[in-house]
Parts: sequence; structure tokens; C-alpha cells
Amino acid sequence: MTATTPPSAPAPRAAREQAREGFRQAMSWLHTWAGLVLGWLLFAIFLTGTLSFFKTEINLWMRPELHGMPAPTRDVAERAIAAMNHKQPDVTQWIMRMPDERQNAITLLWRDTGNGRFETLLMNPQTGQTVDARKTMGGEFFYRFHFELRTAQKGRWAIEGRWVVGVATMLMFIALLTGVVTHRRIFKDFFTFRPTKGGQRAWLDAHNVTGVLVLPFYLMITFSGLMIFHTLYMPSGIAAAYQGPKGVDSQTYFADLQGEKPERRVRRNPGDKVEPLPALALGPILEQARTRWEGGRIGGIQARRDAQGTPVVEVTRHEGDRLQYRPERMLFDGTTGKLLEQTDATTPAAVTYGVLYGLHLGRFAGPGMRWVLVGFGLLGSLMIATGMVLWSVKRAAQGQRKGAAAEATVRLPLGQRLVASLNIASLAGLPLACAVYMASNRLIPLDAPERPDAELSYFFGAWGVALLWGVLFPNRRGWSLVLALAGATWAALPVLNVLTTATHLGVSLPAGDWLWAGLDLSFLATGALLGWLAWRLRPGRPLPSKAPRRPAAMAAPDAQPATQA
Repeated sequence: MTATTPPSAPAPRAAREQAREGFRQAMSWLHTWAGLVLGWLLFAIFLTGTLSFFKTEINLWMRPELHGMPAPTRDVAERAIAAMNHKQPDVTQWIMRMPDERQNAITLLWRDTGNGRFETLLMNPQTGQTVDARKTMGGEFFYRFHFELRTAQKGRWAIEGRWVVGVATMLMFIALLTGVVTHRRIFKDFFTFRPTKGGQRAWLDAHNVTGVLVLPFYLMITFSGLMIFHTLYMPSGIAAAYQGPKGVDSQTYFADLQGEKPERRVRRNPGDKVEPLPALALGPILEQARTRWEGGRIGGIQARRDAQGTPVVEVTRHEGDRLQYRPERMLFDGTTGKLLEQTDATTPAAVTYGVLYGLHLGRFAGPGMRWVLVGFGLLGSLMIATGMVLWSVKRAAQGQRKGAAAEATVRLPLGQRLVASLNIASLAGLPLACAVYMASNRLIPLDAPERPDAELSYFFGAWGVALLWGVLFPNRRGWSLVLALAGATWAALPVLNVLTTATHLGVSLPAGDWLWAGLDLSFLATGALLGWLAWRLRPGRPLPSKAPRRPAAMAAPDAQPATQA
């Protein structure tokens, strides 16, 4: 009787490699589906968030009446408040955004004894007189859409939209982390891009390069986006630490987060009666603020009554003076001008939150840095777009390996057709919708009722047309037409300026007004890029193909046969 030798167990190293490969495959699956489920929404969030870095400049472009505003005088705040009091004597609260290098006009929000909502005034920085500018959401729409999916001027679907955006942002954060695990050669991918390979290889290289190139920016922007609305997504911690006699004391939490005293925070209910503000000593107050900040810029001023009914003036430092958000503030007695307190968030938790908030908004950045942030945002949009297209290309390649015919002769399966249609609607249709939205600003009559909502209807209407066209033609014909329309619309924006306003390139370029000229030139460059993409994707254009590989025996005259190698 002979003893049988039991089968040997796998070597420890082989077992570890097998487990590591299984984990990597699981992460690859999670990376694919976390990006695919809400990838089209993520692209819209990323692209509109990228445009928000130039929100102020887009606001100006969509209000051409503000072109040529004079430089502000030192007493600009007093002039503006005097003009507002002359027009509205019963104001109970007002908030003023001071002019700066990005916008010379004064933005003044106010409400009186009979109005629970703020009204907005745009004022001349020298005379303080009201400027009659067209009504529009401007760049504020892109900013609001990217974190709450704003569909109307009055903020319809805001809270629900923030929840949807939060879920999409979390999925993107998961996709980023799993993408790092999935890439075994992440540093090599940084330098590898082979567009001439064509097909799946080229799209994969494009996805890897755009994903690795500014990966720290993607991680920062997604994590900080989640942290900004932590009170909405994670309220349990606040409820446990800030319990008051009447439930959760959220006022104290926000006061601690912003370095304020809780008793200074006043929330006005719609039925509360508030006395109008008296005459305020703004001049001495602003001089004190400039002196204490050693010449620091003043970003905003707010006047209101505190919990005791005392008129107070809050002066806020300019957001561009430091990275951390929210800026330093000083609180003064409105009648005597006496400094009551100087507040700033200095605790480690508040500073960390403020820095993440400031990095996400990018309001600290100058013109050059803002363009860098826009470039990073566009790379992020390309990363999402190439990932979505890669999914379709990969499935099409699998179908061809199984014997499927070309796209023109075989109808795509339902899942692939749905993804292809949504790719066209999102990746090509959103640029078209943005351009149509800005073009409508020049085409809708100035006295049209509900003008801001009319502009938004053009935006969503163009987006819907792109979706319909993508459903009908989920192929090159669909891509090329939507991209061509988008390119033509972006390129037409400077032409509409010439025909409808006096802020065109013929005026801004000779004057060296690069803030206004830069926008028109950017529109032309965007139109040219989209037009080039439409031309590259035109129907009938041959796809790049791999060169045929030569047999080993033909590699060189003295090559040995494969059996002898």
C-alpha cells in the first residue's frame, strides 16, 4: 500500500498575487459602474462648475449696460446708501458688495418693512445712481446649477438638487479612489498617450492621461464639495453636540464655525416687524476697518438690527485677500461708529473647513490662477467624457469580436444605444445648451416678462433637442451635428455682440479692455475647437486603424524561424 502525497498548497506569494488581482478586479468593476451610473450628471456638474470660476465675468457679459463703468471713488459706499435711502426710505436691512477689479458696479441688496425678500440694485460707483441693466441670472445660473441643479430663477428644487449632486459627488470620489487602485502603472500612464492607435486603446490612454494629470485637484474638488454641505449630508454629529433646550441649536454651531458670538446672529421670520434703519456713520466705520486691516480691501458691508434692536454695521474683508473662506469681519455700532467686536474663524476645525471651502470656490485666485483652475476643470470634464465614451467603444469592440457587423448595418443593443444617446446629449448637448443660453441673452427683448426664466427655457430646450437627436442618431451623425451646432453658436456670440451692443471686439480690443475682449476671444476659441471636433467626427471619415504587424520571419533578412527562436 503506497502513501499518496496530498496536493501541495499554493505558494504564499502566488496566493497574495491572486488575492491582489481579485481585489483589483473588484475595484475596476466599482470604478466602471460608479462612473457610469451618474457620469452624465457629473459631466454637467463639472463643466458648469468650471464656468463658475468666471461667474463674475459672465455676469458682466450678460449685462452689457455695465460696460465702461468708471473707477470707484473712496466715498462710493456713502453715495450709494444716500441714493438708496432717497429711493427707498424705509429700508430695514441692506447688503453691499463693494466694487473691485472684476466688477466696478456696486451690487446692493435691500429689503424694507413690507418686503420679506431682498431686492437688487446695480449702482454707478461714482454717482451712486441706479444703473438700468437687463434682468438675467447670468453666470449665477452656472454656479447654482452645478451644486443644486437650479431650473428656475426662484430656486425651485434646490434642496432636492443638492442631495442629488451630493450622491453624484460621492460616486465620483469613489470612482477616483478605485481608479487609483485599478491602475497598476499610474505613473507610466501619465506619459502615455497614443491617439494614432485608434479605437479602445486611444480612448483608454486619453482617459488615463486626463485622470492622472491633475488627480490631486480632482480629489480636492470632490472632497471639498462634499464638506461644504456637511450639515445637510451629516446632521447627526451637529444634533449630538449642539443640543439646546428647544432641540438642535444650529445657530450656535454656525456661529462657532464662522467665529461669531451666537447672540449676534439674528434670523428674521416673515411676520416679524423691524424698524427702519436710521442714518449710519459709514465714513468713520470704513476708515477704522481699513486702518485695522492695514490697508486690506473691503469686500462687503451689511447693515441690520441685532437681537436687541441696535443698528449695527458689519464690514467684511475682501475674499481675495486670503485663501480661507469666510473672510474676517468687524462689527460696529451703526450710530456711534464704535467697534463692537472683530470676528474670525481661528479654531483648527473652522480653519480646515474654511480652507477647503476657499479652495473649492477659488475666489482667492487672480486672473492667471483662475485660468489654471479653468484648465483643471476642463481636464476633469474630459476625464469624465472619455470614460463615458470608452464604455461604449469597449462594448462595440466586444460585439465586433463576437461577429457583429459594422454600426451602419446592425442596430445597437438597447443598453449600448441608451448610453450612446445620453453621451451625445450630455457631452455634446451641454456645450450647445450653454451657448444657446448666452445667445438668448442678446435675442430676448429687454422688456420681456420673466426674462431670466425665459433664458433658462432656451437652455433646457436646446439640451432637450440634443437629447432627441442623440436618440434618433446614436452614431457619428448625431455627434457631428450637435457639436457643429454648438461650435457655430459659440462662434456667433461675438457677432451678436456687434449687432446688439456696443461692447464688441471692435471697441474692447483698441481700448485694451481685456476683461471684455477676453470673453469674446474665448467664445471664438471654443467655437473653433467644437467645430474641429465636429469635422473629425463627420460621417464617412475613416477611423484610424492599427498598422498590420509583420510576421517574425519578415522582421529582418537574417531572422530565424519561430521554431528556432
